[in-house]
Parts: sequence; C-alpha cells; structure tokens
Amino acid sequence: MYSMRKLKPDRSMAGLIPALVVLLAFGVTATFAGLRAAFYVMGALVFVVAFYVLVTFARTRNRGYLISGLFVLSQGLFDMTFPRSFGSDGYRLHYLFLFCELFFGVWLGYLAVNKRLKWRGREILELAAAPVEETGNGYTGRPLAAGKTEFSRREIVALAEFAARHLIAVSYVQADRVVFVPVMSGKEIGYMLGLRPHHDKETWVSIGFDGSVSVNISKEDYLTYREDRSFVQLCKSLGDLFIEFLELVKRGEGTRIVDRMDALGLSAFS
Repeated sequence: MYSMRKLKPDRSMAGLIPALVVLLAFGVTATFAGLRAAFYVMGALVFVVAFYVLVTFARTRNRGYLISGLFVLSQGLFDMTFPRSFGSDGYRLHYLFLFCELFFGVWLGYLAVNKRLKWRGREILELAAAPVEETGNGYTGRPLAAGKTEFSRREIVALAEFAARHLIAVSYVQADRVVFVPVMSGKEIGYMLGLRPHHDKETWVSIGFDGSVSVNISKEDYLTYREDRSFVQLCKSLGDLFIEFLELVKRGEGTRIVDRMDALGLSAFS
C-alpha cells in the first residue's frame, strides 16, 4: 500500500555523531597520553551520553531508552574500571560491567532492529502524504486550520503520552491545547535537551481542548518530499491523521498506530 515512497531518501549521519566524537577523543587521547588515559576519557564522555539517554527516557517513558541508558552506563563503568586491571592479575570488577554491557547490548540490538528506538517523523510525513496525489500550490509558510474534534482534554493528553512513549512526536501540553511535533531520527537531541523550545517554525499539529485542529508543515520537511504536493491537502491529511490517532488511542487500539508505521517498511535507522 505504501510501497511508493513520497519522501526523498534519508542520508543524514546525525545519529552517528556522538559515537564518532567518543571514538575520536579515544584515538587522540591514546595517541598523546596513552591507553589508560584514553579509557578514562572515553568513560567520562560515555557517562555524558548516558545522562542524555536517561533524560530522554524521563521525557518519553520509552522503555527502549531505559535499556539504552543501562547499556551506556555499563560501558562507561567498564571504561573506568578496565585500566585498573593493567598489570594486575587480581582485579576482576571490569568483567562484571563487561557482562552487563553485552547483556544490555544484545537487548538493545533487538529493540533497535524492531524499531522501538526509532523516532517516527519520517513515517508520519509518509502517512500524511499517502492520500495526497494533487501536486502544485507550493509551500505556504503559515499554519492552516484542519478540522474539529470532540475529544476531551484527558483523551488528548493520553495521545500526547502515547506519542511520546512510542517516539511519534514530542508533545507540548499547554493551557488550551496540545502541540504535537513529529521528529525524525537524528534530530531528537535538541528537543530532548530543551535546545529547541520554540516550535513555531517546525512541523506540528495543534489540537485544542475546544476541538480546533491546526497544522503547520515546515519548509524543511516540505522539501523532503520528492514532488511539490498540495500544501493545503498535506496539512489537512496530517491533521486527519492525528485525529485518527486520537480515536485509536481512545478505543485502546494504539498498537494499530505503530503497526501502520512499521508496515511502511522504512529502515530502522532512518
């Protein structure tokens, strides 16, 4: 059903930046200060990554990030204890942390392959574009009204919690509405660390507690489409998509949302 991709291929390497920074620091330190110092430096940087991962877990309640945090913490503890074994036959503590790292690493790999650590922004944009065949109109840099709903505040907030837990969108619960910001993998760090507090120029869906629905699609996201789709229809389709999500979560069928995104067959790392 969704075999024809409407988004351009994802060639971003942003998700690899933290690992590359850690490896570069390890290599430089090992070259100029020795292997023992390199492990300590790598351990310190890994603890910084672990802090970010656990902050993400606290914000999303996605269990995959908890496993990821335990994996990274185990790695950091191994890096900090392994140098103490140099020249010491009796020191064995690092083996415990190595075992934990391998255990959580296998678990983490399973979650990653099954897309439980994947931010779903690309899937959201693909689903929004699926029914839109009309081209033209071009980009319009302003939010558009996209319908009305009759859901309660509690039901809208429930969708916000579901969307965060399944990495569908970063949600902002405000006094009169909830704003959902779909995030593509590799772009989540700024949102998790509060470095992108203003979402006006991002792609978002606003669902008011009075039932009003408004949609904005950023120019950056609009340009990821292969063709100039009708901007009005894209916004309407994106709004309808989140209204449908509301209905599914209300009925206790939220897993169908995840199933639809999995069915697109996008890479687990895009």
